[in-house]
Amino acid sequence: MFKRTKVSAAAVLALSGLGIGLGQAQAQVQLDRVEITGSSIKRIDAEGALPVQVFKREDIERTGATNTVDLLQRLPGIQGGTSEGTSVGGGGAGFAGVSIHNVGETRTLVLLNGRRLTQYGGQSLTGSAAAVDLNTIPIAAIDRVEILTDGASALYGSDAVAGVVNFITKKNSQEGDLTVGASIPQDGGAQEYRVSLTKGFGDVDKDGFNFLISASADKRTKLDGVDRDFSKSGVINFDHKGNRYQAFLGSPRAVPANVADNAGDLINPYFEANGSCAPGNVAVVANGKTACYFDFVRQLEIYPERERQNLMLTGAVKLGNHKLHADLVYSKTKNVGRIAPLAADILIEEGTALHTQYLVPLGITGDAFANWRGADLGKRTDINKSTFASAVVGLEGTLAGWDYKTGVFYSENKYKNDIAGYPGGLALRRELNRGVVDPFVQPGQQTQAGLDALNAIKFSGYWDGGDAKLSGVDLSVSKEIFNLPGGAAGFGAGVQAYNEKFAGKPSLFAQGKLADPVTGRECDPAAVFPSPDACDQRAGDEAAIVPYGADRNVVGVFAEMVLPVTKTLELTAGVRYDDYEKVGNTTNGKLSFRWNAAQGLLLRGSLGTGFKAPTVPQLNASPQPFGVTSAPYSCTTNPDLATVAAQLGVQCRPGNVQYDVIAGGNASLQPEKSEQGTLGIRFEPSANLSFGADLWHVQVEDAIGQIAEEEAFAKPLVYNTWTSKRDNSTGITFLALNQGNVNLGKEFFTGIDFDIVGRTATPLGRLTTQLLATYMIREDRQLIPDGEYFSAIGNNSPSLGFVSFRWQGRLSGLLETGNWKHSAAVNFKSGYKDAALDVELLGPGDTLTGQFATVQRTIRPYFTFDWQSQWNINKWLSVTGGILNVFDRDPPLSLSTSGLNKGQMFGYDDRYYDPRGRTFYANVSLKF
Repeated sequence: MFKRTKVSAAAVLALSGLGIGLGQAQAQVQLDRVEITGSSIKRIDAEGALPVQVFKREDIERTGATNTVDLLQRLPGIQGGTSEGTSVGGGGAGFAGVSIHNVGETRTLVLLNGRRLTQYGGQSLTGSAAAVDLNTIPIAAIDRVEILTDGASALYGSDAVAGVVNFITKKNSQEGDLTVGASIPQDGGAQEYRVSLTKGFGDVDKDGFNFLISASADKRTKLDGVDRDFSKSGVINFDHKGNRYQAFLGSPRAVPANVADNAGDLINPYFEANGSCAPGNVAVVANGKTACYFDFVRQLEIYPERERQNLMLTGAVKLGNHKLHADLVYSKTKNVGRIAPLAADILIEEGTALHTQYLVPLGITGDAFANWRGADLGKRTDINKSTFASAVVGLEGTLAGWDYKTGVFYSENKYKNDIAGYPGGLALRRELNRGVVDPFVQPGQQTQAGLDALNAIKFSGYWDGGDAKLSGVDLSVSKEIFNLPGGAAGFGAGVQAYNEKFAGKPSLFAQGKLADPVTGRECDPAAVFPSPDACDQRAGDEAAIVPYGADRNVVGVFAEMVLPVTKTLELTAGVRYDDYEKVGNTTNGKLSFRWNAAQGLLLRGSLGTGFKAPTVPQLNASPQPFGVTSAPYSCTTNPDLATVAAQLGVQCRPGNVQYDVIAGGNASLQPEKSEQGTLGIRFEPSANLSFGADLWHVQVEDAIGQIAEEEAFAKPLVYNTWTSKRDNSTGITFLALNQGNVNLGKEFFTGIDFDIVGRTATPLGRLTTQLLATYMIREDRQLIPDGEYFSAIGNNSPSLGFVSFRWQGRLSGLLETGNWKHSAAVNFKSGYKDAALDVELLGPGDTLTGQFATVQRTIRPYFTFDWQSQWNINKWLSVTGGILNVFDRDPPLSLSTSGLNKGQMFGYDDRYYDPRGRTFYANVSLKF
């Protein structure tokens, strides 16, 4: 955290990454002491021993980002965080996080004005989303963002393994600002409208007080997958190495339904009667028999509908050499994700009207298992609502020659998930047995009685939620305590104590405790179907979520010394002790140096250790259903999977379908332990050219996680990740994937962050050019202790379920001429090997040949170009206009069907590419 009142222009440039400014800094006579992110000691230095990237307000505005989520995702050193696309069937719960260097968003500490915030109330028991939701931080109130890309600081905590993202809000401002804006994609959908108002009153130094209010709101419409050519269907024809292929991602849960015949093969009664599949389905032949697979991709909304409102109030009062301040932040976010209608496995009982009408003519005897798509129920909808509040009261100043800061803080995130489009599984079974609902007709062809029955059992309302809280106190002090040849030695120390609490709050329906989910009538646990008192569960995606709650106290104590050994060499040493209730204690240290080797040349480096405790849910949650796999799998094509099912005495699901997932806490989890280091150079041969590079390394032991589903299904006999789940609707027990929390092994990460800046005067005005880039050298992860290492660098690894980009970068230029500012930027990602997929060879005229091959494509490097112009009409009024993705580059074709934090989209990878295309935006700002 920087605190400055009179910092030289060279220092400001240095801290913003626009130049290290060593020559100017050394020549500057009067510099105020500043606090550096990652250190508790106030210093008179522009560039510290640790790599800190600073993005000021004007830098943020030039990116074209309209929120903190978009801002951080544009930065080269940021990759691996959860994106909004995950909410499209990927379990994202409306969360958006940040991960430095793909080390992990749960290992990246997010701060607001240097203090911790609570984790997301919608976090899962596996640790997913157990971080700060970026949607809660209002970009309109942000003065700058400081990113420490070295982990485990003594000041903030040893759990900041990947680094720290510190959002600094506006302070002591008297300015008023009213801004309205809009972003409109050229091809429709995802239209965003926004407004913000900020006004400050009083000057702390002159008036003895300051009060500032900032309010903002934005609303974005949905983007349907069918509105973009690259995401409009699960059927994709493409060329690869001289051949033409067809890739298809569909679901056997179709409308009209498929059914398993006496041999266990899927067939489709509609196809048998008509000779073709119904519209919206694709014929799939297996064992000489034809089933119809539903093209669910056409139903997806690939960019969720979203609304946000934010309010921030800050106040400060000067009390002699002390300042009393208070900050309040309140935000509300609503994210709506819609996917294809209900996908359910249903039982057609022998002797019922449906069995007699549709199955007996096909020679099917006995109860039969059918795969159905409930199109007349409408799309499945997740309405994710998050409410965040944060309050801080602090006092800082100088006392007895010591600089001090102390405060109390509290933050809370409440999450609520409402759902629509789901009936109870038993309620649906009753209507099927009565013959009122017919799963073998096309959408819109149900009788009126059938539609009435579906509407009567369709549930809409509260499903699940969570409440995360953080409260604590902190105190830090610093002082120059003795002189060394290079100057005064600084000492800092402090203590932090906080309580973190989490409570999962599933509805009675989600707990499986209702006989009638629509009316809310509770069930009799002893009753069984067909009793009307039997406990019902959600059809198609059953759940019996166990409510849980726990909290723990954490105490941390730290000390730090800065030793200017000579005029050019400075050493820093820090140590921190943390005690996590019910987990254990740990002591970690950090050593760093900063050496001005020559005029305009600085070398720096650090070594340290870290400690990351499991989250409260990771330790305490009970084993329970945890949704379904992101991709479909088949025992027919994977004999080892059938072997596992036989060993457990359970059934495989018919066809190529998604499998149930079971997960839970693990009280035996060990904390993650880390070592990290950096080595950097800052070189400025002239005032108009600067270069910086920082080599970084992180290694983690006892990494906490789960075996990726792709790896588990590819090697089912290798990993002990299997269990069973009884299907409440049919009474059949099926094979299920166990993705509980475990210590996986070791992880290693190494890379280099670069920045180059050039400045020159041109006949048109002053031109500043900057390159920011990150190069990944190594990323290796174990899935079991002492096991094989896997890497995702340049590879959509099926063992890990994601990609790490070898290169990411942003090249930008700013031309300042009169009252105009023009900026342009090129964003780039390196290519990678896509996930492999079985596809069908096409003949002339794109005819199907029945010949299949496994194809793994290479994704080419991807570039987009952005433009922005700002016209400062006068000192009160300015207009900004810009274009994101000027050349309207589509995301590259990807055949990936699953992966960590991936939504259900097919044809492109929603985790890495923006589907909006060319997007025009404009903002009008009035200063007062």
